[in-house]
Amino acid sequence: MNAIDLSRFSPKWQFRFTFFQQHGAPKEPGFKQAWKALSFGDRLKVNINFFAFFFGFIYLLILGMWRKALVVVGITFALAIVTLFLPDVVARAVLIALNFLVASSTNYSYYLEQVKGKASWNPFEGMF
Repeated sequence: MNAIDLSRFSPKWQFRFTFFQQHGAPKEPGFKQAWKALSFGDRLKVNINFFAFFFGFIYLLILGMWRKALVVVGITFALAIVTLFLPDVVARAVLIALNFLVASSTNYSYYLEQVKGKASWNPFEGMF
């Protein structure tokens, strides 16, 4: 395996990328055990991207993941139409759940794109 120079990334991204290199995708068996061994703060650092939670597709565009951003916009638009026919509480819960999915998949997606060179349209790749 070729060594990838991670020095161009911030220490937070370097930590995430190193963790993903060592333990693989979140759906792989060794990931969960290694993730449980981390401190609470490090678990959050690996698992959740708060900028992606609050800014969604805009943050994906900032990271350069335009394909994934377009898919997230499409999913958001489709869910917004569907939730027009649901009670307001349910609609909010559905859209918050989508934001949470985007936030929990962004770190690994960015790793795949920057380190592995896999630019796909699937914003949830490696998660399920």
